[in-house]
Amino acid sequence: MEHVLYWIAGIATALFAVRLVLMLIGFDHDAGDAADALHGVGAMDTLDAAHAAADVADFKIFTLMTLLVTGMVGSWSSILGLELGFPSWASVAGGYAVGFVAALGVAWAMYGMKKLESDGTVRTSDAEGLKGTCYVAIPEGGKGQVQVVVKGRLRTFDAVSDGPAIASFKQIVVMTHVDDRTVRVCATE
Repeated sequence: MEHVLYWIAGIATALFAVRLVLMLIGFDHDAGDAADALHGVGAMDTLDAAHAAADVADFKIFTLMTLLVTGMVGSWSSILGLELGFPSWASVAGGYAVGFVAALGVAWAMYGMKKLESDGTVRTSDAEGLKGTCYVAIPEGGKGQVQVVVKGRLRTFDAVSDGPAIASFKQIVVMTHVDDRTVRVCATE
């Protein structure tokens, strides 16, 4: 029994090390992200909903990494239990229970790291409710440009207004986004 556990522990540890090194140098590939599949969809609301759904789906318990962690930690814990004199059935059951808990911890850590990823895209919908400055005057019923700080970056958007004309360098607030490049604004006092 102990020889089998050593073999499982050794192989799982070696594969875990290889997988970890590959992840650290960037050869980890996540296939099947729902948001990437919908990237060509024109509606921003649909894309934002897809990103939210993909975040929920990113917490995966049964992956290669969690299988390797369960095998590695479970086998080493079982060997430790045998060395401490516990019965073999208790050592194996307890060891693999500890391994599964460790695998859940790894899955949670991977999920947390995945949430840290960002593509850096600033969408016009991110500017809603923010204050800025009119950059190019917006004539009544026409188009101009505004500058707004979105996610720490100064962005210039095309802008329209439902109210009277807005002169250059006047303070504005972004009401909503019209399309991928245009926002609807109103002047502030």
